[in-house]
Amino acid sequence: MDRDVIENFKKEFAKIKSKGFIPSNRIHDTGIGKTFEDLMNIAENNIKEADYKGVLELKSKRELSGSMLTLFTKSPTFPKKINTNLREKYGKPHENHPDCKVLHTTVSGAKFNTFIDKYGFKLEVDRQLQRINLNVKELSSGEIIEKDVYYSFDDLTNIINKKCKNIAVIYADSKKENGTEFFSFTKAILMTGLAIDKFLKLIEEGIILYDIRLGVYGTGKNKGKTHDHGSGFRVHKKDLNKVFDIEEI
Repeated sequence: MDRDVIENFKKEFAKIKSKGFIPSNRIHDTGIGKTFEDLMNIAENNIKEADYKGVLELKSKRELSGSMLTLFTKSPTFPKKINTNLREKYGKPHENHPDCKVLHTTVSGAKFNTFIDKYGFKLEVDRQLQRINLNVKELSSGEIIEKDVYYSFDDLTNIINKKCKNIAVIYADSKKENGTEFFSFTKAILMTGLAIDKFLKLIEEGIILYDIRLGVYGTGKNKGKTHDHGSGFRVHKKDLNKVFDIEEI
């Protein structure tokens, strides 16, 4: 079924590509991704399913503009709402609001990192308990001081199958004429073949990384509360061919 949907996507993409520059029908949101979804008659995204017919997740080239691609963002399975606790326990003072802590660090499954010369973070794949643990150790003593925060294999399998088993990255040229933005969709990169077993192996090898991005609201009614900027699993662009089977259309 997945293959049939992907083949159908290729045909629809070829039709859009052949049209050349197309005016965006979005007044306030002229992003490549949203314009393309409109052209493909894709309804507003249901976060639980992949964008295109529940099979293919769509990303724009802007999502590949940095050095890393976000596979998905998700809070740990257990404990619930742990992000605030992690930020307050291990974070460092915000540069503009020193009374509030932030926690920004990239975590590997291959080795402990170093954060503010005080803590080390590392992912641990536990196949017996069917989970990925987020371990934190105190660098001065080497003692593991956090080992009960984890993602269950079930949760990870579910989101991988729905949101990043099959991905299409859409590329487009753009221009403006008389205040209207036009897009010409030039190519798409299909990335397929990611499954839980491969995901776990790549975690252990340090290819797929975990970014913790926990900020804090500095003003307003939420001042002092956790602002999760999208903690999740990411991969360097140079390693995408280790994660996916890649095809250009």
